[in-house]
Amino acid sequence: MSTHDLIIPHHAPVAPRYDDDIQALLHKAGLTGFPYRNIAEQEQLAADLARWPLLVETTQARSEHGT
Repeated sequence: MSTHDLIIPHHAPVAPRYDDDIQALLHKAGLTGFPYRNIAEQEQLAADLARWPLLVETTQARSEHGT
């Protein structure tokens, strides 16, 4: 083992992790550009925005700044 290997460890590439089974399936099938929308996630976001008004202000401020 060289000094270079001790300083800069080499890790095997790791496949991206997906919490969403559909996204994982699309990635595995090579369909990463497929326009899939997670309806449950969108509904949860809408409920969260209704519950926490400060979150609405934060998302609006981000969209105005382009981030």
